[in-house]
Amino acid sequence: LFPYTTLFRSVRKKVSMATGIKKTLRANIIPLIAIMTAVTTVLTMFVKIPTPTRGYLNLSDTMIFFSAYAFGPWVGGIVGGLGPALSDLISGYPQWAIFTFVIDGLQAVIAGLIIREFKPFNIIAGSLVAGVWKVFGYFIAGGILSGFGPALGEILGNSFQMVVGLIVGLALFSAVRKAYPPLARMGNLGIKTSE
Repeated sequence: LFPYTTLFRSVRKKVSMATGIKKTLRANIIPLIAIMTAVTTVLTMFVKIPTPTRGYLNLSDTMIFFSAYAFGPWVGGIVGGLGPALSDLISGYPQWAIFTFVIDGLQAVIAGLIIREFKPFNIIAGSLVAGVWKVFGYFIAGGILSGFGPALGEILGNSFQMVVGLIVGLALFSAVRKAYPPLARMGNLGIKTSE
């Protein structure tokens, strides 16, 4: 009877530990989303270069990519969509807010879904696919809002913004992950590490 009792206690302890971890992660997700959304909103507003279609270039891609790398597609998608959309609303570009929410949110979802292992090729490939989506999405949105002539002229600027965001977002993620290795497993998002 003694070995079975010990085994039962061990299994019960592991189950309760796993349940506790899940509760903690669920409890931490809402504040995490709120903080990351606020940081993304502020960074998007910090650098604004006006464009001919009455939009602007900014650093939103840095936080969109960082959130997708660190927290996966769904948390990244919420942060990536809400932060820049709130920045549009606060900064006086409300006509862009819904487009921004969809385009930037999907950018993070695409990157997070493609990047299942943190290997350089996976990160770059997933980021480039997500970045191409963003440039295409803003071309369509700009065409709807201001005409396809001005939107065509912004492809280069949006591409530059995406590349800078990818490089800075990846550097930020690498630095934070090195300082805090559990970052890649936060949220239990099913992303494998290459370690």
